[in-house]
Amino acid sequence: MSRPKRKAVVDTAKRVKKARGETDLGWGLNWSSAGTMHKGMCPLLVLTSSELEGREKVASFDIDFTVIKTKSGRKFATGENDWEWWDKSVPGKLCSLDEDGYRLVFFTNQAGIEKDKVKPETVRNKVEAIIKELAVPVQVFICTGTNHYRKPSPLMWEYLNESCNQSVVVDKAKSFYVGDAAGRPKGWAKEKPKDFSCSDRMFAANVGIKFYTPEEFFLGESAAKFEWGSIDPVKFLMSVPTTKSKEQHHKKNQELLVLVGVPASGKSTFSKQYFQPNGYVSVNRDTLGTVQKCLKVAREALDSGKSVVVDNTNPSRSARGAFLELAKEFGVPCRCFWLQTSLALAHHLNLVRQNQTDGGVRRVPDVGYNMFKKNFEEPAMDEGFTEIKKVDFVPRFASTRDENIFKQWTTAGH
Repeated sequence: MSRPKRKAVVDTAKRVKKARGETDLGWGLNWSSAGTMHKGMCPLLVLTSSELEGREKVASFDIDFTVIKTKSGRKFATGENDWEWWDKSVPGKLCSLDEDGYRLVFFTNQAGIEKDKVKPETVRNKVEAIIKELAVPVQVFICTGTNHYRKPSPLMWEYLNESCNQSVVVDKAKSFYVGDAAGRPKGWAKEKPKDFSCSDRMFAANVGIKFYTPEEFFLGESAAKFEWGSIDPVKFLMSVPTTKSKEQHHKKNQELLVLVGVPASGKSTFSKQYFQPNGYVSVNRDTLGTVQKCLKVAREALDSGKSVVVDNTNPSRSARGAFLELAKEFGVPCRCFWLQTSLALAHHLNLVRQNQTDGGVRRVPDVGYNMFKKNFEEPAMDEGFTEIKKVDFVPRFASTRDENIFKQWTTAGH
């Protein structure tokens, strides 16, 4: 009669153990989290152990369709048990790497966690099952959403190197990463679809280690052609002026400025560089929340004799119209500055901004770009502007760190 009660006690103990991140894998491997919580979710889940010695050689892998594939044949797993080895050679190859002195590491993006399409425990249980079959220790880093740890950002690698390798510095020349998101176009091999992105290849490039596709690493196939599919940030920097512009855009007399540009096109940077230091009051929906509040703050600023810069996307005549009417009411000129930042560069800047702020400023979702495109009407003088100026984006970096982050590959537009 006491068995059901004993089983309930055991089940409760297991749940408590899992809640603490403990596993029965051995080697002291336990789960933890890193980064600032966002909407109740930590950005990075980590499986590691202080008992593992640091190693200078790292053999790192993506998980889905690199180490494993779905047993069901579907694109997305139907549950934590819907997996099998990507190829029969995989477990033996991974174990031999451990014997050769490599630290085995999995780096994986799991945006479905943030989207609530998959539970964190489902991913953890699958990972633990994989490691149990391998019977060798593996450190695992799971990015839970579209945050600053998401590949191709190198932050997961940096976290491993700085916090999970017992102060042993990884030798990048002896390390590598294997993944299936390699930028291979449609038709790269018979009956093979186009890769969904180039994020794994970019991740390796951003880290500075060698990259292989699963076909190259496990099957010994030749490297396939590929396309980065995004703006090359280093080449872009080489194409723009390197000296600071001495041009002045502000006016001594009171005025109202309306900025126009796609999300993350550099509007706020432009405002902070040229107008706010000269006494202009910036109004922005990102900080104020609504157009009505923007209009209220703009009205108060104009009423006190100050100039105003409207730092919103302002895609349509109607979006700009309310501010033009406000300028007319106060009898001040209204100029328009139209940022000519390309869509590809804006997508890149969107991710750069998120990474530079360590996730403090979240990326604008694709719907923001789609809405801008849907509503866009080219600024015209007949709206009431006294001047319309087209402005090219020229990067200005506050630090070497910001510049280095800008130079990293991003999956801009993907």
